[in-house]
Amino acid sequence: MARVLSGIVAIPIVLGIVVYGSPWLFFALVFLAVMVGCREFFSMISRAGTPGFPLAGYPLAAALLFCFYFPSNFIPEWGVAAGALMPLAWFLGDRNVEAAVKNMAASLLGVLYVAGLSGYFILIRALEGGNHFIVLLFMIVWFGDTAAYYGGRAFGRRPLAPAVSPNKTLEGAAFGLSGSLLAGLVAHYGFLETLPVGHCLIVAGICGMIGQFGDLVESLIKRSTGVKDSGSLIPGHGGVLDRIDSLLFAGPAFYIYYRIFL
Repeated sequence: MARVLSGIVAIPIVLGIVVYGSPWLFFALVFLAVMVGCREFFSMISRAGTPGFPLAGYPLAAALLFCFYFPSNFIPEWGVAAGALMPLAWFLGDRNVEAAVKNMAASLLGVLYVAGLSGYFILIRALEGGNHFIVLLFMIVWFGDTAAYYGGRAFGRRPLAPAVSPNKTLEGAAFGLSGSLLAGLVAHYGFLETLPVGHCLIVAGICGMIGQFGDLVESLIKRSTGVKDSGSLIPGHGGVLDRIDSLLFAGPAFYIYYRIFL
């Protein structure tokens, strides 16, 4: 019930901002998700004995999002800032030489994983019809997750990646891909008739598969840090990263496909 109620409250708000919100309001939504996601990431790696440098990670994540909002203008400067801030954070911190590289590498990984991948949604939203493209991505992931869950429970026999996520099966993944393809069809005939049905299906297939890979990546991070959920912010759902793990990879995949073929 907590899971259902959370969805009833959160989904209309998110979709309302995606479809009708101003560019700055949508940026604020992504910014909030990224800041919470970074907090969850640093909390997870801290539990595994690698606290990282969150005081450097948060401003770098925020700056990277602004690079996506003003594309191709500040990426070199961001790289310089990242290369300087991480060693500076070590000098101003505990100066543990043995863990210096590990903490810097983990911090940069978190920034690029959460903010770097989320930033592509800012680029997608800026496209003509970008709000509908984001709804398409939501549907691909949501339909796929639902089909994978129920299909895996009913027919799952062969494990997909037992070392990372023992409950996921090849059969569930196949059902998940079918659900994503169905989402592509529903989106085309529902509100994306301007995007040919062939492209809708190809996008749904690519983003559905890559989205499942994104789910496994977050499962790997959680398993390696010894946590069940990335956080507890959303009742019944866990943390923000638990909800956007598939989208983090589906978004960049869609944007690259759009730039090449559309």
